Amino acid sequence: MSASLDSALDPMEEIRFRKKHGAMWIDIQKETHFTFDELEQIMVIFFKIQKRDEKPAASDLIPRAHFRDVLHTGLGMTDTYMMERVMVALDRGTSPFVTMATFAKAMSLYLRGDLEERIKYAFTCYDLLGEGSLRRETMYQLMKKSLAKASRDDDVEEAVKELVDIMLKRMDLDLDGVINFKDFHDCVMKTPSLLESLGYCLPERSAVYSFIATWCPAWGKM
Repeated sequence: MSASLDSALDPMEEIRFRKKHGAMWIDIQKETHFTFDELEQIMVIFFKIQKRDEKPAASDLIPRAHFRDVLHTGLGMTDTYMMERVMVALDRGTSPFVTMATFAKAMSLYLRGDLEERIKYAFTCYDLLGEGSLRRETMYQLMKKSLAKASRDDDVEEAVKELVDIMLKRMDLDLDGVINFKDFHDCVMKTPSLLESLGYCLPERSAVYSFIATWCPAWGKM
């Protein structure tokens, strides 16, 4: 365990923080790709976010709005529409707060997640109706949102319809008219570039490197 989590924190404040949550971190660490020392650094970020509020809701909670700020400014995830889906994929509850555990697992996914985890996460982001499958209408809605931002053409409907047809032909492996999780999983495992084919829901690699260099510089020394 490192002697100090962050020199910017008051030493006594840091001690209280570690003592209060250390046992919880042991359990949380088991559900992430972090070592315990790395998780401590992630918890420092959580603590600094929490300190933005004069009266935090609880010692293990931060507002969703603050979490979204981290994803937006820290990891370059700027698509407003997809951010709503991201929040659903990370935390299906309706609380306006994000717990320590959810924050840690989200950072683990974004910074260290393997392809299997990312496939499950991306599919959840795209499954707007929570049906376990992606219908033509759902794909149309997702792709229209993405193309409308990327194209200056006011009429993108035909282009979107063509793309949806192409995606269904390529990814509907069992030919049942929808893309279920197995279809999506098998296609992405074979062709990883299809992972975010329906919208950007993960940070770019450059943003991940920048985030680690800025917030977790000690990781390279561990």
